[in-house]
Amino acid sequence: MSLALWSSFSFVLCGLYLTWPALRAQHQPGPAVAAVEIDADRVEGQISPVLYGQFDEFMFEGVKRGLTAELIRDRSFDEAPNAIGLPRFWEREPDDRNDDPGLHFHWDDAVFYPTRHEFMSERTEHSLRVNLAEDDGQRRGIRQGGIPIRQGLPYHGYLWIRTDVFKARIHVALEADRTGGETYSSAEINDVFGDWKKYDFTLTPSKSDALAKIVILFSGKGRLCPDPAAMLPGDAVDGVRSDVFQKIKALRPAFIRWPGGNVAQDYHWMWGIGPRDQRLTWTNLSWGNEPESSDFGIDEFVRLCRNVSAEPSITVNVEGRGATPTEAAAWVEYANGQASSRQGAMRAANGNFNAFKVKYWEVGNEIWGDWVHGHSDANTYAQNFERYAAAMSGVDPSIQLIAVGDNNMDWNRAVLRLAGPHIDYLAIHHYYGTRDMMGDPLNLMAHPLSYERFYKQVGDLIRDLVPGRTIKLAINEWNTSLPVPSQHSMESALYAARLMNVFERSDIVAMSAESDMVNGWSGGMVQASHDNLFVTPTYLVNELYNRHLGAQRITARVSSPTFDATSEGKGVPYLDVVVSRTADGKHIFIKAVNTDPQRELRTSVHIAGAQVSSSAVIETINADSMTSANSFATPNAVSLQQKTIKIGSHFLVDFPQHSVSVITLNILSPTAFRRSTAVVNSD
Repeated sequence: MSLALWSSFSFVLCGLYLTWPALRAQHQPGPAVAAVEIDADRVEGQISPVLYGQFDEFMFEGVKRGLTAELIRDRSFDEAPNAIGLPRFWEREPDDRNDDPGLHFHWDDAVFYPTRHEFMSERTEHSLRVNLAEDDGQRRGIRQGGIPIRQGLPYHGYLWIRTDVFKARIHVALEADRTGGETYSSAEINDVFGDWKKYDFTLTPSKSDALAKIVILFSGKGRLCPDPAAMLPGDAVDGVRSDVFQKIKALRPAFIRWPGGNVAQDYHWMWGIGPRDQRLTWTNLSWGNEPESSDFGIDEFVRLCRNVSAEPSITVNVEGRGATPTEAAAWVEYANGQASSRQGAMRAANGNFNAFKVKYWEVGNEIWGDWVHGHSDANTYAQNFERYAAAMSGVDPSIQLIAVGDNNMDWNRAVLRLAGPHIDYLAIHHYYGTRDMMGDPLNLMAHPLSYERFYKQVGDLIRDLVPGRTIKLAINEWNTSLPVPSQHSMESALYAARLMNVFERSDIVAMSAESDMVNGWSGGMVQASHDNLFVTPTYLVNELYNRHLGAQRITARVSSPTFDATSEGKGVPYLDVVVSRTADGKHIFIKAVNTDPQRELRTSVHIAGAQVSSSAVIETINADSMTSANSFATPNAVSLQQKTIKIGSHFLVDFPQHSVSVITLNILSPTAFRRSTAVVNSD
């Protein structure tokens, strides 16, 4: 994601919400008609089976707290301390009302649980040194609030602790986060003594509390050092939040792209391997210098992908923060090498004997942008791509390489000319926001059609510069970039659906991923707080479209009322339709986007070349208005509704104003239908 784009969120046109009512005042509501003619036996092209994927990045709580289930923040005590020596997120228990000469803290950079620091020059490891001067039964310890808990669900945790020549006793509890608050569950750990040892505990709360606290109380007299701590809910799915996991799984992503994004140009993959508690904390230079644990590395990422039946797509660091082709090749070997190879043996030692067989490897991210480390001009990037491609393919020749492309054709021309023979996909990112709209929301509704023309230009360029080479496009970051609540509104869903229709009409777009999958910024489709979540309207479109992903695009001609946008064209159809069918020929999907903010479109649908059943299911995403938005307070302001309609070879259907619909038709005698199908040129 462009840092310049991120900065643009500070610029908000207040007129955005004033424009739709003004437009409605000019618009005369009334009957509007449209027509769709479908030639079911005419195939225009194939639709990529990996067209709809997802993208997640180390960006604020895109991974930590949003995706991963770990409940304790700064569990390694590595973040900078306050005046009394407690790192960020940690507080003294019971509180700071009174002095307690029996308890003192120190942020210790000399004593800490051993971590693997050979992959980073700067040292970030610390422990919390706790000095206990009295053993008089007084309540002494540390706490962390904001812990969401559910009644009856076990929470499994542990502490690594080292003591100096005394036996300590530890009391761990989940409590109401107030002085003297109710205890929901507690556990005792006795005989804490000696060098680093892991002490496990399980807490099963008697009540639910979205804002509980974990309390760690120390008894004894002497010095001890906890580092690290951990606690996960019992329903976590391989370390991932169960509620978020279910939402990701429902999207049916064909692939998931990771670790970035801009942060890919800061990230070194070796930080995220090995025993979880021996991994270091690193600084996210791309996003606010936020400290990041390395709990979620390649092993955890691949496990998530396999759990949701997605292919991993990994973005390697190109020349950022000291990255080299050798490092990228080692990552390929760790993922795909035999257990007898050097890196494959390391993977096997980490619990994964079988190779991950990662297919998609992206060589850098947005190198054209001066906000990323490793930024360069196109010629330099193409030369670097060749170096990285040779090293990576030398380890595994079967991998498919994704090169950095741009919306700038000069960049694409230089990269394709110099590196085209080794490129499988060209990655291009699309964001469109308030500044681009220039006060006219119709520009937002029309803009996706400009990409339809752009993709054809890129396709022509590929054929000219790399004849005989099949290079597809990966639009693996796209979204609106509007202020909240617009970003989570019906108008964002309409933009998304029209753009996804463009993807399905394109013969060159093979992969796409909305930015982001979870949190990160307001574009995250799953907005997950510490104790709750909601999905955005764009999520609803992604789920609906991928659940109805056809294998072949069939001919459809659309007649629709039009509008004029101030900067995105004249005579733009309000109704956008793409039609596809399944590989077995049993179903036809009609995807229809009505961008008219005022009028429903009574649409005549005529189907030739296939016999359909007498009823169909229509699923529609809609809301009370264009500006209706989902939020934690209104999670279903924009929602999906389903009903059955009567159909035939010719039928009428009403597409509501500002709506996204998918109609599923059942085909009678699909075998005969498949035999009669002809392939035509979509041009």
